[in-house]
Amino acid sequence: MKRIGKIESCTRKGSGDWNEDGLILHPPARLFGVVDGATGMDPVRDPLGRSAGRIAMETVVSAFLEGGDAPSLRTLTLEANGKLRTLMQKYGVDVSDPSRCWSAAHAVVRFRGDWELEWVQSGDCKIYAVSREGDVRALAEDRVKPLDDRVLSRWVEEFGQSRPGGFLPEPIREDLRKNRARGNRPGGYPVINGDPALKEHLQSGTLSLKGLSFPCSSPTAWIPGRGMRRRGSEGLDGKDWGRRWKASVGRNGKMKRAHGCPGSRSPTTKRDC
Repeated sequence: MKRIGKIESCTRKGSGDWNEDGLILHPPARLFGVVDGATGMDPVRDPLGRSAGRIAMETVVSAFLEGGDAPSLRTLTLEANGKLRTLMQKYGVDVSDPSRCWSAAHAVVRFRGDWELEWVQSGDCKIYAVSREGDVRALAEDRVKPLDDRVLSRWVEEFGQSRPGGFLPEPIREDLRKNRARGNRPGGYPVINGDPALKEHLQSGTLSLKGLSFPCSSPTAWIPGRGMRRRGSEGLDGKDWGRRWKASVGRNGKMKRAHGCPGSRSPTTKRDC
């Protein structure tokens, strides 16, 4: 089995009080990933002042770090989902309403042997496979972006990206509530929000590492770097897309350097880089 090499990683807090992005770094289990917490439409704080998104992120990270020897990443994800549900019930959150639930998206990989990668994904977190030739392929379908794009377009076209009094216009907030309600629903997207229906929508699989340069995981939109060719349904080929990723893992289990850069923000997705 190939040895785990040096690991480098980073996150950066955005404009909120708490950094709701987290890293899963478990070299003994050859397990690596990112988690992006999201606060519900009704903000909640715990006695330590942590936001709901921060609590959700920490709950998921802890579940993966404590259960690195689980038989599958799907199993770990569903266990984290159950723990989050229990915690929300403790705080009196109406777990029957997805728009009010705390949630987290994640993208996690685990090296199995020398030539196989196991992966699991939810929300708008990304996992990309980069070949030795520089081709980039997304491992999971992005089911959040079409919903985000519709809300962003309306915000731009009807409200000029305005925030009256520092808040999003109420029609946009209502669109966001509807999008959140689509979590783990037909026509929606998978997300860790305490809903047992996650098991029906979670995206996961395995990938051969032969011919692969490295896989990358990102808590939001990851843009392939210079010289990389993005393939598949998510983008065009041969473009210089710039660089934005939080953690990338080499084929031998070695973590590549993490990068970050500012990007445009949509009303639906908070970025911490």
